[in-house]
Amino acid sequence: MPNRYVKHERHGRLDLKKADLGIPGGAELLERLLADRRLPVSTRGVTCAEICETLGFEEPMYLYRRLGRVVASHTRSTAEDRHYGAGESDQHKAYKARAVRAAEEGGHSAVQERPSRDRKIRSDVLIRGADGLLLGFESQLSKVNPRDIAARDAAAQRAGVEDAWQTDSRALAKESVVPWLRTDRQPLELIMKRDSPLPFRGGIRRIDLIRCDERHPGPCPKRRTGKCGGWHPSTRPAERPFDDFIRDAASGLYVRAKVKVKRLAFECWTPTADYDAYLDATAREAPPEVSSQRHARRVMGDGDPTCRVRRPGFDDAVPLAHIPPPWSAPAPRVRSSSLYRGQCGAGVTPCGAPARLYACGWRCDTHKPGATT
Repeated sequence: MPNRYVKHERHGRLDLKKADLGIPGGAELLERLLADRRLPVSTRGVTCAEICETLGFEEPMYLYRRLGRVVASHTRSTAEDRHYGAGESDQHKAYKARAVRAAEEGGHSAVQERPSRDRKIRSDVLIRGADGLLLGFESQLSKVNPRDIAARDAAAQRAGVEDAWQTDSRALAKESVVPWLRTDRQPLELIMKRDSPLPFRGGIRRIDLIRCDERHPGPCPKRRTGKCGGWHPSTRPAERPFDDFIRDAASGLYVRAKVKVKRLAFECWTPTADYDAYLDATAREAPPEVSSQRHARRVMGDGDPTCRVRRPGFDDAVPLAHIPPPWSAPAPRVRSSSLYRGQCGAGVTPCGAPARLYACGWRCDTHKPGATT
C-alpha cells in the first residue's frame, strides 16, 4: 500500500503526488532525497506520516522512482504490516482470524499476511495443508476491480498457492473471474462466534455423472440426437460450513476445478472424489476454457414478452374516449402550367402563340426547332 504523505525532519509533511511536494523548493528537495542512496535510511530524515504516525510509531522511509512515479517504502516488514491491517474492517479481520482458527483446529499451520517467496503476493491467510499444499484464504468484502482480482489470483497460482476467495457481496459474486465462496452478510459477533455455522451459499458444487443410454431422458447433449453410451456431467449447488470447508480444503478433500457442462465451462470448488471421477469420464476431451465474464440472463416478466419500461405520465394517463386516426402528412401541391394545349411555351415569358407539339414541347412556327430568326 503506497504512501502519499511522508514527514521530513526539517520541511514537515510532504505530498508525494505533487511535483514540488507541496512546499516551496520541493523539486530540489525531491531530487536530493532520491539521490541519497548511499546514506543509511535512518539518517535521511524521512518518516511515515500516515498509519505509523497515527499509531505512535516513527518509522524511517526511503524514496525511489518506479515507472515514473515517486514511491515511499518502509524498511521493516512490521511497519508495512500496519498499513495492510489498518484499512481492513472488523468483519474482514474476523474472517481472517476464523480461517486461522479453523485451520489450526484441523492440524494445519496458518499465518496472516504472509508474503510469498518472491514477495509478489500477500495472502490474507496462508495455510500449509497436507502433503505441502498451500491454500490461500482471501476475504474481499469491499468493491474492487475484477481485473485486480484476476491478476492477484494468477500471481498466486504462479507462486504455487491455491486461493479461496470469500465475499458477502452478491454483485461481486456475479463476476466470474474466480470461483467466489459467497456467505451471507453477518454481524461481527456472529462471525467471531465459535459455534456459528456460517455456511457458504455459493462457489461449491457437486458433480454428478449421468450415463447416456436408454435410461437417460432426451437426446445426447453433445450429439443432440440418439445415445452415445458415455458419461455426461451435471452439477448441483452444495453448501458447506465455513470451518469445515477450510479444514477439508487444507486436507485436500476439496479442490478448485474447471468443469464443462454441455457448452458452459465454469470454475468452482468441488469434492476431490467428484473431480477425479469427472476427469476419468472426460479423459479424451480437451480441458475446458473458462470465459472471463459469465452473467446470468435476466428472465422477462410474466405477461410482458417485450419487457417494456413503464413510463410515468404516459402509461398512467386516462384513456381517450375517441381514438383519432393516425396523423399523415398532407400531399404536396403540384403546380400546373398556366398554358393550354396548343400554345407556345418558349421563352422566360411563354410566347402563347398557336403551336405544334415537338419533342421539346409546344412550339410555334417562330420558335420551332430549326427555325431561324
